[in-house]
Amino acid sequence: MEEIHRNLTREQAILESEKCLYCYDAPCEKACPANVPVPEFIQSIRSGNLKGAYKLVTKANPFIETCGRVCPEESFCQSVCTRKEIDAPIKIRELHRFVTDNVSDVQIELSVEKSRGYKVAVVGGGPAGLSCARELGLSGVEVTVFEKKALGGVPVQEISKERLSEVISNKEVKLIQRYFVREVKDRKLTIVSDIIGKFDAIFVSVGLPEEQTLEIPNSEIRGVYKAREILKLAKSGMKVSLGKRIGVIGGGNVAIEVASVLKKENPESDVEVIYRRGLKELRAFKDEIDEAVKVGVVFQFLAIPIEIKGNESVEGIVVRRARLRENPLNKRREFEEVPNSDFFIPLDALVIAIGQKASDFFAELEKTEQGYIKCDESMMTSVKGVFAGGDAVRGASTIVESVGDGKKASESILKYLEGGKDV
Repeated sequence: MEEIHRNLTREQAILESEKCLYCYDAPCEKACPANVPVPEFIQSIRSGNLKGAYKLVTKANPFIETCGRVCPEESFCQSVCTRKEIDAPIKIRELHRFVTDNVSDVQIELSVEKSRGYKVAVVGGGPAGLSCARELGLSGVEVTVFEKKALGGVPVQEISKERLSEVISNKEVKLIQRYFVREVKDRKLTIVSDIIGKFDAIFVSVGLPEEQTLEIPNSEIRGVYKAREILKLAKSGMKVSLGKRIGVIGGGNVAIEVASVLKKENPESDVEVIYRRGLKELRAFKDEIDEAVKVGVVFQFLAIPIEIKGNESVEGIVVRRARLRENPLNKRREFEEVPNSDFFIPLDALVIAIGQKASDFFAELEKTEQGYIKCDESMMTSVKGVFAGGDAVRGASTIVESVGDGKKASESILKYLEGGKDV
């Protein structure tokens, strides 16, 4: 299946790289959670040294090919690009992709230190866990990854093939597993006490395995689906057909992506995103929204779900019109119900995509009010020697933020181990 975004040509990449101002303080690099040395790799492109550019970006980010396709650059590096004060920010993500698509693998050329004799367990094989594993492996630490599902997390299991091909997502995972992970255990851990004492340190990065439920009447009847289940089925290659009229409730990236996937699976179907706020309040990235509109997804804004209708299966949903008001304490406008404004939307299926939530696993670790694992500045949890990062700590976030967490955790773990496990 062809990917949505096209790669830059060599001529386009050179022209784009020549726009870089090579800022002394490099705000783009500071804004990148993975601390990719943006000016340096752009200079390498400009000089024609693509292999050098490849080494720079892959040393900083083990998931750079994934991020070169799905990273929301408008929220990170490009958002602070000084060039935008002149005309437009540099296409940094696209330059990442140009480099990785035009250079043969040099990942194994990264220098691996001799063994330090330490053993670390990584619980969870998504971007945060595997980034931590790679950094520790590079530093001579023996890493064991615990993962019941396939390694790779969301990029491998849920992001559509048109946005991220299996070839790319699996390639990066396999490289990390081959060169930097000693063993992968096909085991689901729900308490760290099972392995404390068997390892010198533990990093927990299990993500958010559960989805938020919609607390309205009939939300459990046939024809109501969870968004991530649909995305996983689609990514596995299964044909997903939910009917002619499909509603998707939510306004985040998952909601918009599942709507796009369902519309592409069956172009004759009517796919409608139902959202209680307006276009400006959508939390999805601009690329996702633009793609959904392009393929024919429609939006029902200012609509609050009230009740799902249907005897044995979904027949539609009753929604109530909303209106927005300014909130002086929050830039995001708040919604409120409009009395006597209910209306019915006929549907054959309804997909709930209103966010993920933390599980009740790892009861030994102190949690925040939201149920996320609580950590100090070094990413250590309330249990000595146990660190955590990724969505399980920060809530739903991006791949590059998870990569940054994995890198930071690896540094803290090494300091902890080399410091005699003193905190």
